[in-house]
Amino acid sequence: MNNLIIFEDNLTNLLKPFSINHASFELQTGLFSNLERFQNIFNNKRIIFVIRNEIKILIQEKYPNTIINPDVIPTGECINGCAVINDSEYKKISSNDIVRKNNQLLYYRNKTDLSIKEFRNIIFKNYSSEIKNSKLNFFKYIWDPIFMFEKIIKQDKKNTELANDYNYDNSFKTINRKNIFIDKSSEIMPGVILDASNGPIIIRKNVKIDIGALLQGPLFIDNNSYISLGAKIRFNSLIGKNCKVGGEVLSSIFYKNSNKVHDGFLGHSFIGEWVNIGAGTNNSNLKNNYSNVKFNFGDGVFDSKKQFLGTMIGDYVTIGISTMLNTGTYIGIGCNVFGPNFQDKYINSFSWGDNSIKVRLDKLFKTIKIIKKRRNKTLTSNQIYFLKSIYKN
Repeated sequence: MNNLIIFEDNLTNLLKPFSINHASFELQTGLFSNLERFQNIFNNKRIIFVIRNEIKILIQEKYPNTIINPDVIPTGECINGCAVINDSEYKKISSNDIVRKNNQLLYYRNKTDLSIKEFRNIIFKNYSSEIKNSKLNFFKYIWDPIFMFEKIIKQDKKNTELANDYNYDNSFKTINRKNIFIDKSSEIMPGVILDASNGPIIIRKNVKIDIGALLQGPLFIDNNSYISLGAKIRFNSLIGKNCKVGGEVLSSIFYKNSNKVHDGFLGHSFIGEWVNIGAGTNNSNLKNNYSNVKFNFGDGVFDSKKQFLGTMIGDYVTIGISTMLNTGTYIGIGCNVFGPNFQDKYINSFSWGDNSIKVRLDKLFKTIKIIKKRRNKTLTSNQIYFLKSIYKN
């Protein structure tokens, strides 16, 4: 069985707003996305995706050589796109035909060709307790990558070859240098402090850390990103590729291609792709009474069981200067968020100012094209088609 079938299950709504236009396996914690982990482990297998039909055109465009939603699912190993695994964990589960966690299917060995309908029935089945209950890490909610980050990056550091031969000089200070890994192509400006006392600091290619920035591990900064002068990037933060980040950031994930270059606090938050956060914008990540933060995915409010929880932001969002965001705020894709006082805790996709007004789609496309052009990217016809289709709903 030389196929790997990566599938989405029926919990993708709990990964919104990211999952509105992304597959579950594109989520990242530690040094890698789930897809990158699967590719590293199953590097000799043909990959097949079983995903929601509504995002198929977007995923096919990004992964043109991958088979997506075939009529017949062949024999092979099947893994949930939300499973966070490494080589040792794979060895433990691969001796089983089926592995679940909290009644969700994580791993399944498909021994016969199935129609895609039959395969989806297996994915969505409610599994009983007699099936092996795995201890695998698993993304259920959009904020799970934030709270898993410290554990996973420390595992990744052990299992990944990292260069530790940066040409240090006396213009910046390091604490616990043996736990700091900087690519030679990156630039660390004078006055920077890198504190790896409580976890690794890993800085990939062509990153610039500007004058006087304070960086605290565990921290990962991916290729081609920029940390603004005087920034305070605190522990358990992930800055994805091509981001520009400043101000104070704590325990947050910037997926990639997003900007928060000016002052303002962002804590325990998830920021999607092509997001721009204006100067002086702050979010609350702790309630005044220290109780659990409640969250709304659009179908009712529930207890997140988290004392610290900030803002979950979808793609193509712009946030005006000095905007105040409350604990547990949801912002859908394509929004223009601005105005005095705290914003609504649930902001629907394509909102302009508040939930009562929609952005004009032609103006949104114009803005996205400008934003992407700055990074030598384009808004494709498939992306336009997708945005139009969900804008109508």
